[in-house]
Amino acid sequence: MTDNKNQNKQHSGPKLNDQMLIRREKLEKIRALGVEPYGQKFDWDHHAADIRKEAETLEKEETHVRIAGRIMIRRGQGKTAFCVLRDQSGDIQVYFKRDELPENEWALFKLVDIGDILGIEGTVFTTHTGELTVRVIHFTMLSKSLRPLPEKWHGLTDKEQRYRQRYLDLIMNPEVRETFVKRAAMMSAIRKWYTDHGFLEVETPVLQPLYGGANAKPFTTHFNALDMTMYLRIAPELYLKRLLVGGYERIFEITRNFRNEGMDTRHNPEFTAIETYQAYGDIEDVINQTEQIVAACAMASYGSMKFTYEDTEIDVTPPWPRLTMAEAVKKYTGEDFDACQTIEEARAIADKLHVEYGEFDGFGKILSECFDAYVEEHLIQPVHITKHPIEVSPLSKLDTKDPRYTIRFESYIYGRELANGFSELNDPIDQRKRFELQVEERKHGDDEAHPIDEDFLTALEYGMPPTGGLGIGLDRLFMLMTNSASIRDVLLFPAMKPETALEKKTAREAEELAKAEDNEPIDFSKVEIEPLFKDYVDFDTFSKSDFRAVKVKSCEAVPKSKKLLKFVLDDGTGEDRIILSGIHAYYEPEDLVGKTLIAIVNLPPRKMMGIDSCGMLLSAVHHEEGEEKLNLLMVDRHIPAGAKLY
Repeated sequence: MTDNKNQNKQHSGPKLNDQMLIRREKLEKIRALGVEPYGQKFDWDHHAADIRKEAETLEKEETHVRIAGRIMIRRGQGKTAFCVLRDQSGDIQVYFKRDELPENEWALFKLVDIGDILGIEGTVFTTHTGELTVRVIHFTMLSKSLRPLPEKWHGLTDKEQRYRQRYLDLIMNPEVRETFVKRAAMMSAIRKWYTDHGFLEVETPVLQPLYGGANAKPFTTHFNALDMTMYLRIAPELYLKRLLVGGYERIFEITRNFRNEGMDTRHNPEFTAIETYQAYGDIEDVINQTEQIVAACAMASYGSMKFTYEDTEIDVTPPWPRLTMAEAVKKYTGEDFDACQTIEEARAIADKLHVEYGEFDGFGKILSECFDAYVEEHLIQPVHITKHPIEVSPLSKLDTKDPRYTIRFESYIYGRELANGFSELNDPIDQRKRFELQVEERKHGDDEAHPIDEDFLTALEYGMPPTGGLGIGLDRLFMLMTNSASIRDVLLFPAMKPETALEKKTAREAEELAKAEDNEPIDFSKVEIEPLFKDYVDFDTFSKSDFRAVKVKSCEAVPKSKKLLKFVLDDGTGEDRIILSGIHAYYEPEDLVGKTLIAIVNLPPRKMMGIDSCGMLLSAVHHEEGEEKLNLLMVDRHIPAGAKLY
């Protein structure tokens, strides 16, 4: 006993509670019996579901069955005991009786806890209460559980904690496991549809020297062997189109994409998507694909085209209705963008609707923002939104009838975008112009616009056939098909902020390592700085700007805005100051709470997304390899709120 205590005392991990100490003592007792508590291969021949299905025959013929799984319930302390064993197919009752087990196995059974994994051989019978049961003839210990399971899930009810400890979530909640079984079935149905229709599955690089194929902010890393900056892909599009140039006609890729953006119930920085390309096709082909794929997933999950999501019946039976983006905005706001002849008219509509837009945003950007703000939430039943503006569609063909728009669609169900596709742009000259427009957008503050991919343009110059292209966010689709409220419900291991002391310690150590690397000399040779102003400003004019230290009391993303964060600030006056800042691409709101920032506080209020923004937070901005970088000015926390800067 002393040795065990000493061994437990030397344990270097988290502090052990009484139950954990007892289980470690049992571990040593098991070894004292000559049994290895972490056993070897076990040849099972039945799952719990198999036994239930074949019960009558198995019981009649007294067939020996071999099953393996985790003990979830244990009843009885005398010469008999009933347990519930759970494997991947479900639960089955097992019966242990002292007189029917070898002496050493009964001694071992007395050391079995809830949570232990056992291999069992026995026969099937039905108890007098009608419960199908396996009578244990022999069993072996396969894995000793050193931590007690939550009792009926008490102590682990927090949804966030269930995401963090998904292994426990899966152990305790069979319905969660079923979600991921359905996900696998839908993934299989998708692959089958494409292979049955002559599509070839391919793989393209995750690490890319240039990012593109979508409007998004990438994750950046450094490729040591080549001494160059690389990006985790935001989309595989430009590589897949290179394969079309090379001669493949029907291709698809089920891929993990990475976008360094915000997180919410519908967004995770790492997500699964499928992209498909059909040479000699067009938008009609990929609209058909979308409807067929969603229908296939519905059949795989429900065996029907109709199902219920959050108490709303959804019918995905093809064909789905269509609306142009401008028609949709008109339907839900009464404002007609199609009738706009000038940018001023478009801005007037946005002002009327209290929709933010940038100084350099054109007609298309403004229309798109109004759509996001007023339309998406109303698109409950399946619908295709067509004719997207050219400014937000750099890779799709122009609508020859109205060059403000492109031959593009997005599919929506329950207010969520599920699919995006278009007749692909294959004119290399037009494509270059679109890329150059994206570069201009970046210069004007759109950090999601992507750089020019010269190699892709070279490939286009060799000729790419007319093509229909499609991208579907599979995680969102699986949310819909499993009646899941959050994207994290359909991800086995969603991204989570460190919470426990051990997680925080691990994160701190990783951060310290990163900081140590940061202390190395920084190469500023690729940094582009705006030239200094040549015009002088007199001191009196400068002093009219009131620069103050402000402390962030709270910070949150502004609903229906991709860029804006809403800051509630202590400016030393005793009243909260609200400032909105378009920096969500660079910071997550929770990371800014408690920081001390610098603001100009005597600017006139500016209404943004219907909210008065009273001031401006100061940031440092530069460009590096064509990408805009932004850092909020943060100062020492000892500086009090309201301190004036001179």
